[in-house]
Amino acid sequence: MINEDELNDLEEFIGETMAQLEMCFPPGYFNITEHLMIHMVDEIRALGPLYLHEMWTYERFMSILNWYVLNCAYLEGSMIEGYSTEEVIECCLGYLNDKVSIGLPVPRFFGRLEGVGTIGRKTFIDKDFKGVQQAHYSILQHLTIMTPLVNEHLSMIRAECNGRSDDWIMREHKRRLTAWLKDMDLPDGDTLEEQMIKRLAIGPSIQVTSWQGYDINGYLFYTAAKDKKSVSQNSGVCIEALDERTGKSTTYYGVIDDIWEIHYGYNIQIPVFRCRWVKHPRDVEVDAYGLMIVDLNNVGYKDDTWVLASQVAQVLYVADPAKKVKHVVVPGKQDIIGVYGINDVEDYN
Repeated sequence: MINEDELNDLEEFIGETMAQLEMCFPPGYFNITEHLMIHMVDEIRALGPLYLHEMWTYERFMSILNWYVLNCAYLEGSMIEGYSTEEVIECCLGYLNDKVSIGLPVPRFFGRLEGVGTIGRKTFIDKDFKGVQQAHYSILQHLTIMTPLVNEHLSMIRAECNGRSDDWIMREHKRRLTAWLKDMDLPDGDTLEEQMIKRLAIGPSIQVTSWQGYDINGYLFYTAAKDKKSVSQNSGVCIEALDERTGKSTTYYGVIDDIWEIHYGYNIQIPVFRCRWVKHPRDVEVDAYGLMIVDLNNVGYKDDTWVLASQVAQVLYVADPAKKVKHVVVPGKQDIIGVYGINDVEDYN
């Protein structure tokens, strides 16, 4: 219903608004469109609601029909064909199983957040088993489901140290952990987590799948060798880790040398990166402008090069104009918005 009191307030409001616009804009701004607002209330009083006697809705719809015109010789035919086609497509979409909207691109990382190799796939046998063994130890150290068993073994080594140094404890822990897990002969278990722990305790296969490119967590990673053949840079990584000596969280920066998938059977493949890590804190500094500066030539932690692919973030290294041998760290872009309904990168991480 039309309320007469509301019409009076609306008429007064329109007059005040036009007066304020005339104080802010020059006369050339105003044309017949703005002037028609003055008479709108009078038209409603005389003729009723605007949609009963105005052509605005039809004019707006005509602008939509104009987009369907592809052949200027047959205007009406083009409009009918375009409008009918759109109606048929919208009707068919209701009967499609996947209900994928036509015209909307599928996000690049849809179905790839858990990790998928993209380029340069090779399968080989690690004959000396040394590389696989090192990667396996890093997997055991970083997977949350293995933390109770890893801590139990570390406590056992500490009890046997007899006053030896922490370095000796960590060396023994690394040397004996995998054999200790095998000797435990864990049961298969009923849940997926228990079965996963069993497979990890048994150990990996000597067969390895390597990649030159890998998609995971909304990042596209390349090896350093692949980067040299590419126009873009995708081999820089960083990871936050807890320093066991200081107890503080530290960010380490590096470059990917190898991308492996370690096989544990039952379709269990865990992707890992072998990286060249920059020495910290010696070759990592923050300049006067707050930029992170690293020296990629000074490599450290050569006995701990492997890391889970799911735990790293991508960074770019830009040559420092002031110091040619050093590089400025720039965070990479994580392209996951819109994948599986993800709206916030921080919440996902």
